[in-house]
Amino acid sequence: MIPARLPAPRPLRRARLALAAAVLASAALIAPASAVAQDASYDSTLAQTLFEEGRRLMEANDHAQACPKLAESQRLRPGTGTLLNLALCNEALGKTATAWGQFKEALFASKKEGNEARVAFAQEHISALEPRLSRIQLKAESTPGLVVRVDSLEIPAAALGTPIPIDPGTHEVEATAPGYSVWSTKAQVGDSADLKTIVVPKLLPVPASDAAAPPPPAPRQADGAAGGGGSGLRTAGFVIGGAGVAAVGLGAVFGILAAGQASGAEDDPALCPDRRCSPLGRDEINAAKTKATVSTFGIGVGIAAIGAGAILVLSSGSSRTEGAPVAGARRSGAGALRARVVPLIGPEGGGVGVLGAF
Repeated sequence: MIPARLPAPRPLRRARLALAAAVLASAALIAPASAVAQDASYDSTLAQTLFEEGRRLMEANDHAQACPKLAESQRLRPGTGTLLNLALCNEALGKTATAWGQFKEALFASKKEGNEARVAFAQEHISALEPRLSRIQLKAESTPGLVVRVDSLEIPAAALGTPIPIDPGTHEVEATAPGYSVWSTKAQVGDSADLKTIVVPKLLPVPASDAAAPPPPAPRQADGAAGGGGSGLRTAGFVIGGAGVAAVGLGAVFGILAAGQASGAEDDPALCPDRRCSPLGRDEINAAKTKATVSTFGIGVGIAAIGAGAILVLSSGSSRTEGAPVAGARRSGAGALRARVVPLIGPEGGGVGVLGAF
């Protein structure tokens, strides 16, 4: 007669279940990293596709369509070769200042890489562009808090009075300062070696009636968003989620130890001959049972904490102002959404919960 196989001791079964749960939890934690790797691979593939399409359009002399594709390729996956092609494209479009700056950047990168061919190529184009560069020179009286912008780009105070390379075409120039009205004008810059000087006149103070009028009150925010509440919830979510990851890892370690200790005791003829454990073998089984309990508790708490952290991170971005209440939600006297994290502990394990007050 073939003896029937006795079922594994209960502590061993619990240890194996804990180990399986740890493996599943670890797979869930690895998934975001895999998603990040997929995103990076997608960006790289898209960058290469846009580069090849940009090159094809350049060869077809369609530089207006080629330049944006090369620029996006460079943003997704910066590279000296892509930058040189983008500079060539902008040069063909007549954007001499933009191309000159990009060739300068490519020259520096090529020197760091030790690519002499690219160094020579970039330097050749820089030398050809510099005599053709058009410039704009901005002059303004010193006014406290003065800000001068060209096409919404703020010009540093130290650059005022200095001719600055600029692409040919029409540009919007504006100046403002606290307590003064905004002044603006348009500047038409020529195609080659043009120098356009713009003199910002003395700014006019804001009329007293306008200055005395108080600014419109900013819309009040719910407590969840005011005073950085949303940021606080987000921070708490990341902290709790991180603690959950650590708890899952600790539970996994104890699960592996429990499985190994119980299996070792069961298979050791000196401790459990014929699956009848001696007192010493029973001590080993009990120790494995304790580790299995710690593993189950740790993994349960960890997974609950990860979920609670995710809830807090997601809810941190859902705050609304008082003027836009949440549909179907009943507001408290302060019109606030409050949430707090509490531990949940029971006879069979534990976890973390989120209590909300609406």
